[in-house]
Amino acid sequence: MTISKKFIIVGLLYFTISAYSQERTNYNIGDKFPDFELKTVDGKNITLELLKDKVVFINFWFTACVPCIEEMPTLNDLQEAYKDKVEFLSVTFDKVDKVQKFLSKREFNFKHIVDAKSLLIDKMKNQEYPKNLIIDRNGIITYFRGGLPFTKDKKTGKMVPFPYTFFKEPIENALAK
Repeated sequence: MTISKKFIIVGLLYFTISAYSQERTNYNIGDKFPDFELKTVDGKNITLELLKDKVVFINFWFTACVPCIEEMPTLNDLQEAYKDKVEFLSVTFDKVDKVQKFLSKREFNFKHIVDAKSLLIDKMKNQEYPKNLIIDRNGIITYFRGGLPFTKDKKTGKMVPFPYTFFKEPIENALAK
């Protein structure tokens, strides 16, 4: 099988899985993101109202999720590229102490919302991690998919996440609205 055929098969598999994972929640593209009142890892309150008029990239994750951890360097690159235009949030059901311990060992440059079971599981019925979504300035979900797809690095032969530019089009579309 040629490399291009393998790439096409992997791509189709990813998009099939992504479409399926989008269905395993109560929310879809075009829906208003649910209202919430939660706390950040540093104890500050955060609500959907505080995000009004901002484009927001949200990552659903938890500290024991290997694919979540694997995509963090790429998400950090994304945050660096768009930090002046987009608000970046990570949302986890993990408790504050567990997240603080995790962040003391790993770099993840998002604003962290912790202990968010009420949003992730109770309201959104999310069952799969990681999940990335974008909400526009009106709080409407414009992008909602599973984690980054992976590809084989030509030099090392290892599987690595796609580069942060994978999210360029959906972010630019949200910013243009």
